[in-house]
Amino acid sequence: MVTLSIGKSTYDITVPMEEYPVENQKYILKEKLEGSGGSASNVAYLFGKWNADSYYAGVVGYDELANNIKKELEAGKVHTNFIETNYEKKTTMTMILSNKNTTSRTQLMIEPEIYHLKKYDFDISPNIVYSDGYEYAATKEAFSRYQNAVLVLGAGLSIGDIKEVEALAKISQYVVFSLEFACKTCKMKVDVNVAAHLLNLYKEIKEKYPHSINIITLHQNGVLYEINNEVKVMPTLQVTEIDRTGAGDIFDGAFAYALGSGLDLEKSIRVANIAAALSTTKYGAKNSIPLLSDVIHKYEEKFGPMNEGASNVTVEETNQQVTPMQVSSTSNGTPQNTVPVPSESPTQQESIPPQV
Repeated sequence: MVTLSIGKSTYDITVPMEEYPVENQKYILKEKLEGSGGSASNVAYLFGKWNADSYYAGVVGYDELANNIKKELEAGKVHTNFIETNYEKKTTMTMILSNKNTTSRTQLMIEPEIYHLKKYDFDISPNIVYSDGYEYAATKEAFSRYQNAVLVLGAGLSIGDIKEVEALAKISQYVVFSLEFACKTCKMKVDVNVAAHLLNLYKEIKEKYPHSINIITLHQNGVLYEINNEVKVMPTLQVTEIDRTGAGDIFDGAFAYALGSGLDLEKSIRVANIAAALSTTKYGAKNSIPLLSDVIHKYEEKFGPMNEGASNVTVEETNQQVTPMQVSSTSNGTPQNTVPVPSESPTQQESIPPQV
């Protein structure tokens, strides 16, 4: 499987804290986690860790941080030949304050000036193209050129110009909207605990982006999606959460990877849901990407074999690297809970009004 991830590149420094800092106080911190960041970069790293032939395209500045980013990606089996260097700028840096007590995050992005890719001649034939929406021109070119690939856009507010992301959503095959972006683009306020609000939000998204398969992540409240003309919420896997940094990126990457492996939509969302939940049990983004074998084990523990008619999905693991999932594109897997059910049991189901 060949993958291409296009988007923002940053250098992240995550600082776990016992509480959110108070103004005009001094804090002595004994731990930090640092490394490459950015949604597309994190997705590319997941692809590499899950043993895909992963390529990343983005822009870095001319400094030591850029060297660290490239080294880390290459160590994660990501090809960096599509990374461009802006010799007049510094690499974007993001400071992430992670509250241990509430698991909330405060991100401070230091970006003196925005710069973008200038070259889009990707001389590969990818099975998956993922974009975080930051590189509009490069993404538009790649989505147009590789129409036989799985095309996934991660639509969030933290990266990219909202108008450009909206334009890319209209030419994407799959769009993973953050709740914040979905509400912003639809000009709606939504209470995720009210089923009617979620149904109305999904209706607006579907009307605005009728040519793509749309899903909306609801953070700890699960994933909103449609299948067989029924809108559903897939609950979040219950884990002991300590940090959500990168969880959305890991969801996007796992979702794209599962689709590229031949899983159907609902199974792909399950895989992404599990991967994102497992990632929240560790600090950081790339550091928290789970092994594919762990994701498959958790999936089969809850839902049974991924392959219809198969007894198991075999994953060979060597030095924490795993082979891609070998799966069929058809499934009669157990349906997920519909809006809104707190239980995580795959056998429970609650009807919701069909008019959306």
